[in-house]
Amino acid sequence: MTGDATPAERTESTRGETGGRTEQRDADSQPAGEDGGGMTRRSFVRAAGGTAAAGAAAAVGADEAAAQARTFRFGGEVAAWHPRWEGASDQTNPTVTLQAGTEYEFWFENLDGAPHNMTIQDSEGNTIVQSQLVTSEGATASVTFTATSQMTQYICTVHPTTMVGDINVVGEAGGGGGGVPTRSLVLLAGLVLAFISPLLFALFLFSRDRETGAETTAGP
Repeated sequence: MTGDATPAERTESTRGETGGRTEQRDADSQPAGEDGGGMTRRSFVRAAGGTAAAGAAAAVGADEAAAQARTFRFGGEVAAWHPRWEGASDQTNPTVTLQAGTEYEFWFENLDGAPHNMTIQDSEGNTIVQSQLVTSEGATASVTFTATSQMTQYICTVHPTTMVGDINVVGEAGGGGGGVPTRSLVLLAGLVLAFISPLLFALFLFSRDRETGAETTAGP
């Protein structure tokens, strides 16, 4: 009869429509839950990117906190060293505990205009490291060093009887010296996280492609 398609024509038409839907299907527009996971490629990219960004932010925050913890600030006057770092007591010339193999900064401000310096010495009074001499009120100076067991005191060599405090170095430097700073470990963790996220995304895409291929093969 006129207008009626043969069974073969109807079958071919159905296959064409089904094939068109299969070829045009994109994971970005696939309904959540169709593959049992409920996550599209686009949402996975957003999640992975957010995780990497959060890891980097955490690394930077931890890095800044660690750097602050390794800086000891003092006010210096003839009478004594005055601690100024967060959590320090009001005690003058306090004992400072350091971790062997870790880098520190001892910073000070001249409070009275007399000449002062910051010197790190061993038990024999030998200078290990020393800052410049500052002679005006409000001037600042600092000394940066890696803590070792030889360090026993910080002192102003111009006023050695009043401006002197003990240093207590604990632990051992890894591998005979130069242990890995906490800042480096935190940054490394952030970089690893940023590197792993794209790999996870690639595995996700590979898994989706295999599932899509299996569905197409098993189709009518």
